[in-house]
Amino acid sequence: MTPVNEVFDQLSLGVMAIDLDYQITHINQQGACLLQVKEEDVLGKNVYDLFPNAPEEVRHVERTVRTSEEFTFEAIPYQWGKYNLYLSIRTRLLKENGKVNGAMVEYSDVTDFYDKEQRMMKWMEDMSVNVIPLSNGIVLLPLQPIMDQIEFQYILDRGIHNVTQMGAHQVIIDCSTITTVDHVFFEKLSKLIQSLSLMGVQTTISGMKPILSKTWVSSNLPTIKVKFYSNLQVALKNLYNSVR
Repeated sequence: MTPVNEVFDQLSLGVMAIDLDYQITHINQQGACLLQVKEEDVLGKNVYDLFPNAPEEVRHVERTVRTSEEFTFEAIPYQWGKYNLYLSIRTRLLKENGKVNGAMVEYSDVTDFYDKEQRMMKWMEDMSVNVIPLSNGIVLLPLQPIMDQIEFQYILDRGIHNVTQMGAHQVIIDCSTITTVDHVFFEKLSKLIQSLSLMGVQTTISGMKPILSKTWVSSNLPTIKVKFYSNLQVALKNLYNSVR
């Protein structure tokens, strides 16, 4: 084993190199382990012969040889045949005396991290549309500071779905936990209110701080029919009094 090979084998990420004919010239221990192959079985083999069924979307090192373009991906699905992973990928051109003689790819298994990230995102999405049933057809939608980090279409679709499932005719959107927003936030909020209105659902907004009110006014959005209350307690008191 050469000193270079010994260094590569100490790495926690996989490393594989190919030449201009797509033949594997090097693969370290971690790289072989991730691809579930043995080093002695793959060295000198053409990657297209070794992995004939690999889809084109995972052949980034081959693309680097073909196009001279280097690629970096934080997490890509490596899911075909026996593989069910998410890998981080970084490819590099290999040059000698200014001439390209192949490419290498560094890759590591980020499946656990990706799964945790997806679970966290799902939790954030669910929190952003946590519709709480109250009584008399009234439901509460407490907006969360994470709303800006969630795809708004999900909030719109899921929020309307939850309200419909509960048979609500009145929604209280509480903004008491929201401290900083921009005009885009109110554009999204207006779309949500308009969508609910088209379904015959009235909207009440509570807990909007002065800074939020100023931002809304300065956004020059069209006027919408909605009642505002300083806090949730006042909103509930007025709404329940109106339905008695």
